[in-house]
Amino acid sequence: MDKFDRIQQIHRELRSHRRPVSLAKLAEILECSERTIRRNIETMQRYGAPVEYSRRGKGWHYVDDKADRFELPGLWLTAGELQSLSLLLHLLENLAPNNLTGELKPVEREIKKLLAARGIQPSVFRDVIKILPIGHRQLPTHAFQLISEALMNEQQLDIEYLSYSQINTQRRISPQGLIYYRENWYLDAWCHLRKNLRTFSVARISTVKLHKAILKKISNVKRQAHFSNSYGIFSGKAKYMATLRFLPAIAKEISQQQWHPKQTGYWQGEEYVLTIPYADERELTQDILRYTPHVLVEAPSTLHQSVLAKLETAIKAYST
Repeated sequence: MDKFDRIQQIHRELRSHRRPVSLAKLAEILECSERTIRRNIETMQRYGAPVEYSRRGKGWHYVDDKADRFELPGLWLTAGELQSLSLLLHLLENLAPNNLTGELKPVEREIKKLLAARGIQPSVFRDVIKILPIGHRQLPTHAFQLISEALMNEQQLDIEYLSYSQINTQRRISPQGLIYYRENWYLDAWCHLRKNLRTFSVARISTVKLHKAILKKISNVKRQAHFSNSYGIFSGKAKYMATLRFLPAIAKEISQQQWHPKQTGYWQGEEYVLTIPYADERELTQDILRYTPHVLVEAPSTLHQSVLAKLETAIKAYST
């Protein structure tokens, strides 16, 4: 542990104890000598920390700071915390909207300076940790900013939305929450046109305007029931129950995965049978095709026929 880490830890220990803390106790916690602790306390005092020795309490404590107003100057974090922040910024750089990464650049520069002062190379994460987004769509910067503003200020939005089937609609929505799912951003909202909860792909929102009206707030209980009842991002009350049989080649792997919170599964010999509730078959069908030919749809027949039709279409396309 270097000097910066010890000073931060001493600061936190003094904050968390109501009574004065002895040098011996601090030395035990930080696993160093009492002499080292004393030098660190002297450094803190030079930075204006109101830390003094109490003869009565036989230890060190903060004085005249009952409201915990004093903080160490600058961004005083431990080396481990700085490395974690640097990793978080690296993740955001690959996954977050462009405007967010731009606004975080000043923070990133300061963290790099602090890491360099500790002898830690900021580039280490880019060298040893690779993040490879697949299917990640770029977001319109202005749309993400206005959606975030509407969520924070509890305002409605007027949007123009292009559906997956290329149908363009004008809608007024009450945003409820942003979700990062399968490398893309989605917005859960109350749609005033459809009079129900809907999920919108943020990348498909072409125009967005703030509306002065206060949003229609949906309770967390109702939102949870709607958005987590069925399989995947296509939410709503579950209408069907899919029964999938996974063959031995991938059965063990699937048995260790969670496809849905309310799934059930059991072994039948070397094959694994998984049952999943769903309302919309589109995403489920895509996942089934990912594991073809090692999965069979046993029920319902409509899902079986849908997967079969896609396979037949693919075979026809390849054969021609």
